[in-house]
Amino acid sequence: MILVDCDILSHFIKGGQIMLLPTIFQNPMRVLEQVEEELRRYKSKSNTIDQFFNSYPEVQLSFPSDINITKEYFALYKNMGKGESACLAMAKFTKDIVASSNIKDIQTYCQNHNIQYLTTMDFLCEALKTGKLSEVQCDTFITDVLSAGSRLPVTQMSMYSC
Repeated sequence: MILVDCDILSHFIKGGQIMLLPTIFQNPMRVLEQVEEELRRYKSKSNTIDQFFNSYPEVQLSFPSDINITKEYFALYKNMGKGESACLAMAKFTKDIVASSNIKDIQTYCQNHNIQYLTTMDFLCEALKTGKLSEVQCDTFITDVLSAGSRLPVTQMSMYSC
């Protein structure tokens, strides 16, 4: 599974492509309850968020009751957000994939625990490779996300090596 953090969801909302997100990779995408809670803080986007979860109810995932995952979550939560902590804690024990663009927060942890991770740009690259988005659509997405105040590593898709 791909455990998606709030920043990726937020990027896809800002980029106008949230409904495409669960279809980009073949792996099933899941949103842990802690991530959904963070996402729902975007009150101005509540209609879009509701529409997304109504269209893809299978993406919602309760946090596991495993004691090891819970302990790891609380240890991580001391230094990072709820959503990231939940995704990382679960992935440590399940070997699921983490989707987050907060590289400086997750990279070392993922490397230390052999956790694969994806960023917003990885989703865009896959969407481009599979024809789900054109380069023009990717550029529009990037422009919209940057205009909304989020950060991405490039201003055009051609500047990113997929």
